[in-house]
Amino acid sequence: MTTPVQSAPALPTVQQPTSTNTSQSSEWQQFYDWFAYGIVPGSNSTPSSSQPAAAATAPAQTAAQPAGPSAPAQQTSAAASTTDLWETSVTGTGPYGGTWNYNPLQFATPQTAEQMAQIVGGQVQAETLGLYTTSSPILEITGAGDNPLNAGLVADLFQKYGDQQGSYAWTVIDQDLGKTQS
Repeated sequence: MTTPVQSAPALPTVQQPTSTNTSQSSEWQQFYDWFAYGIVPGSNSTPSSSQPAAAATAPAQTAAQPAGPSAPAQQTSAAASTTDLWETSVTGTGPYGGTWNYNPLQFATPQTAEQMAQIVGGQVQAETLGLYTTSSPILEITGAGDNPLNAGLVADLFQKYGDQQGSYAWTVIDQDLGKTQS
């Protein structure tokens, strides 16, 4: 008895480009920069040092806005660019003794939680996870709508997308609160 011989299908060879098109390379770099670095104009988020200098200097428009009702929003954007918005190294313990690390973005500092509650229009409340303990309290914003909001995640949204009315951050927050934007 003979066994059939199986042959693997040959893949076509890929031909390397012979010349570099700089406009195509530039377009690719712009595309990469757009998706690799989440900077939204007007968000006042501080880019990391690994980002290109052109992206790091892009948004600086909000400083020229008139003072008035938007003054607290400007202060929040400035505060949102610092690194002290969240607790670090948050750990948890389960009912059977297991331990693990939590996502630090879900654990706002008390100062950050108060700022976010003022902007959203609610009060800060510490939440527990029943039989599970955490090394830092989970701070939620209640009373602003139908559902509570995690203060750390609200701070993360404002840092990424800005805290101006109509921003993507407000769209997400209003949906979570059961409100619609006008």
